[in-house]
Amino acid sequence: MSAVERTVRVGLMSYIDSDGAHRSALTGEVVQVHPDAIARFDRLNRLAGEPDPEPVEVPKKRPVRPRKASDEE
Repeated sequence: MSAVERTVRVGLMSYIDSDGAHRSALTGEVVQVHPDAIARFDRLNRLAGEPDPEPVEVPKKRPVRPRKASDEE
């Protein structure tokens, strides 16, 4: 997955970078946000009085297949 570039608008922003590490940035910094964290970033990275951002479509992960039952159970 490729990271999405965003500019920090609030004073201090915590986010998850493209490698999955937790980071923080100050107003005006351009950051690379992990695709799974875009919706949260956009929701929190807005100034007072601004409308809610349009939801970002996040690609769905493959469903997890259930494990096969073993004879030992």
